[in-house]
Amino acid sequence: MTGREAERIATTDNNNSNVVVIRLKDRVPRLDMRITCNKLFDYIESLPNTNIIVDFTGFDIATRSFIHQYIIRKEKSEKRIEEINLSPTIEGLFKIVKKQIEEPRILQ
Repeated sequence: MTGREAERIATTDNNNSNVVVIRLKDRVPRLDMRITCNKLFDYIESLPNTNIIVDFTGFDIATRSFIHQYIIRKEKSEKRIEEINLSPTIEGLFKIVKKQIEEPRILQ
């Protein structure tokens, strides 16, 4: 989903009040710690909306620990959460961390 599609859904579809766009820049200063991610998801879980669009506009980097915690909390959530406007760096980090979660290391 593109940023424009998300904006259209959230602002013009009056019948779909179940969608909310969260602009990360308005909620957190940096994408750096697990506790920051937990606070973000505590906020998301407190919302009555079931469809959440998280807008990453304004962030170019994030730590692996933030992304890992984001993925874990997203998987545990009963809400439908989508991300938009990911920088190439953050998008790549999501792919790396998801792969590491899905393919745990085997110790020999």
